[in-house]
Amino acid sequence: MESLIKQAKKGDTNALNTLINNHRDLAFSIALNIVKNKNDAEDIVQNSFLIVLKSLQSFRNESKFSTWLFKIVYRESIKIFKQKQKLIEFSILEIESEESDIKKEINITKLLSNLNEKEYIVISLFYLKEKRINDIVRITSFSKANIKVLLHRGRQKLKKIKLDKSYYHGQENN
Repeated sequence: MESLIKQAKKGDTNALNTLINNHRDLAFSIALNIVKNKNDAEDIVQNSFLIVLKSLQSFRNESKFSTWLFKIVYRESIKIFKQKQKLIEFSILEIESEESDIKKEINITKLLSNLNEKEYIVISLFYLKEKRINDIVRITSFSKANIKVLLHRGRQKLKKIKLDKSYYHGQENN
């Protein structure tokens, strides 16, 4: 891999094409998992590879090429996601209560908007996209420990918000 990077830095288009081809599918998968739109994901991957092409000379081999590339894809994906953030709505979310199981309509996007950016991404990937922690590590470059902490904090915030909203809507358990 290092020899490909050195060759690509020297202007070898075959080496650059090999680097791109070796990482294109996972880059696309990361982008698609974040933006949920094939066309946007394709644009993100293309823009990310343009950034790589422009910045390749400054790549210092302090990390793996794939880590560097996927971090660029992740950041570009988040940028597009924020620009085109659409409501993620589940018309009905099943909420279990001690007295009975009640189906309530909840605006998930509004609920998740109470989380900070990192918690939002990790909670969304883990619960909404059903990604494993190892997948989230690859996507975000956060450590496993950091992801677990963000999941815990996010859950605690959502639980508190859910309880507060139930209380304010007169739905508290008596």
